[in-house]
Amino acid sequence: MRSFELNIFIDRPRDEVFDQLAEPLNMIGLRPRLTTIDVLKEQKDTEGIVLRPFYTVETYRWAGLPIFRSRVYLVIHLTRPKQELITRLYGKLGTRIAFHYEFHEVENGKTHLVQKVQFEKVNKLIENFVYNEANRSQRALLTNLKVRLEK
Repeated sequence: MRSFELNIFIDRPRDEVFDQLAEPLNMIGLRPRLTTIDVLKEQKDTEGIVLRPFYTVETYRWAGLPIFRSRVYLVIHLTRPKQELITRLYGKLGTRIAFHYEFHEVENGKTHLVQKVQFEKVNKLIENFVYNEANRSQRALLTNLKVRLEK
């Protein structure tokens, strides 16, 4: 399956960067096209990992008018708090994408954030569209996160 990796340095402590991505409501303003979010009850899996499930609606526009809305289910897995988390997206047509975030402390209280995006299941008919949209969306998310935290 296809994948890509993005890196960014944010001039904020690792815990603060982690906390931004660990809370579903913080996705507002980070994820492009996000128009609605519905946070569900936090749970734990069989291994004791905290899961934060939520639904989002992303609105695609053309000439400023909404032309398509996509409702997706996401789950944030707090695999190693303050060091690593995984967000899994479950979309239409059985699409499944894993966003793996690693948080590394570097000098002067900065954070090196590494994001690995793995396409676990994508319909072949829409694979290129999904790949390009995910790449564009994740670049925007990381840029928006940097801007938000470094204000």
